[in-house]
Amino acid sequence: MADRIRLEIVTPEKEVFHAMVESFTVPSLLGSAGILYNHAPMLAVLEPGVIKYRKDDQEYHISVGTGFMELKKNEAEILVSTAELAKDIDVARAQAAAERARNRLADKSANIDRTRAEAALKRALARLNAIK
Repeated sequence: MADRIRLEIVTPEKEVFHAMVESFTVPSLLGSAGILYNHAPMLAVLEPGVIKYRKDDQEYHISVGTGFMELKKNEAEILVSTAELAKDIDVARAQAAAERARNRLADKSANIDRTRAEAALKRALARLNAIK
């Protein structure tokens, strides 16, 4: 398995993903970061979004919450608050969560935690983007 990167994605509850991949991108706070074999070591803060990875010339998606990535010597360890493989996402549930968050943000009279509602919307949209 030459020219591969070991990619591991872990949440506080469990290991969600572990495989040798050809390349991947992560949603960092500074924008999307693409990682290829022999990439320079790096640390990144991740925001809710989609990790895209290539394995056996196919592209796959994983929805993730906030977290961190450490990359060194072709090994990437990603620690995130949540992670869900695209094939496991319940579309109706993700759409309902996005709609609830949008409604909370649109209701100017309600006493809501806007930061929490915005985070919920970002997570729901990341889940929906992972399955597109």
